[in-house]
Amino acid sequence: METSGFSDAKVIDCHAHLWMLRNHVDDESLRRQGESLIEVVRDAPLSQVYVFGRGGNPALYLKARYPGKFYAGGYAPWTGDASGFKVDWPSYIGSLIDLGYDGVGEMGSKPVTRDKHTPLDSKYYEGLWESCESEKFPVLCHVGDVEDFWHQELTPEWAKVRGWGYWKDDYPAMEELWAEIENVLTAHPRLRIVLCHLLFMSPHMERLEEFLHDHRNAHLDLTPGIELLYNISRRREDWRRFFIEHKDRILLGTDIGMSTTRPQHLARIWLLRKFIETGEEYHTPEEADDALTRYDEPFIGLSLPTSSIEKIYSGNFMRLWGKKPRPVNVDAAIAASEKQGDASAAKALRSLD
Repeated sequence: METSGFSDAKVIDCHAHLWMLRNHVDDESLRRQGESLIEVVRDAPLSQVYVFGRGGNPALYLKARYPGKFYAGGYAPWTGDASGFKVDWPSYIGSLIDLGYDGVGEMGSKPVTRDKHTPLDSKYYEGLWESCESEKFPVLCHVGDVEDFWHQELTPEWAKVRGWGYWKDDYPAMEELWAEIENVLTAHPRLRIVLCHLLFMSPHMERLEEFLHDHRNAHLDLTPGIELLYNISRRREDWRRFFIEHKDRILLGTDIGMSTTRPQHLARIWLLRKFIETGEEYHTPEEADDALTRYDEPFIGLSLPTSSIEKIYSGNFMRLWGKKPRPVNVDAAIAASEKQGDASAAKALRSLD
């Protein structure tokens, strides 16, 4: 995976998971997670990374441990977890800002059965959207999934083993999930929001174009779902025009953390940069994780102009999240971690003194 010919533009990854902390968190795993991410930042190379977790304050530790390298996303529940998270949203969002968080999420509506699903446009989330809109606090929001996953015969095996198949129970349809976020955006036209994976509309470019026209506050991230790059490649010229025309609305994201090893992380970054910067035909590299499908037909890069690359790589992110990460209030983060029962983050933050 040759990278020497890539642009020297500033590159911010807007979508990275803390994969080492998914099942167990202690101060040692926090330390190793930071070291692993910094290694990827160095080797990719990336300029900065927006990281988030499923609760607690590990992202604040990474921000404080490696100043200037990380932006941090605060927790908000996914639609399948909302019933267990009751807060006063204005106070909660204010507390995230005071601690040093830069935004909210990733959160959103990864499909769950209707009995567990709290719609994004429900009364429950209204305070979240109102508070983030008034505070100009950006949200990274995942809506839905690959449309093939509602059809058993089209769902790849790697998705089935992860439980991503929505034909077998009472799941909301993709159309319902799209309608929810459209209602949110209509009600909150100044909300700073980035919708992951091109909103899973890569098979429907004209519809996505209409969506962006109707919701001027909406932005998209280019995080694969590998089908995204495949679908775009099949209509390469149309999509190249789309990316140039909407260069102010698209951000780079990798979904690092779906990958779990250094070669897998670097493969994700390489896939995207080759797609954005070159016009070459290529395939998923051997080093990539199994969630990146190996297609017979090649991807075809968009060879975007420099003005588009700079916006997608960092300009749009900095416009929404700020030109530099907020400072961490370490003492407040320690106290908040202890109150939340996040002893590992509290211990790790204390070690920075």
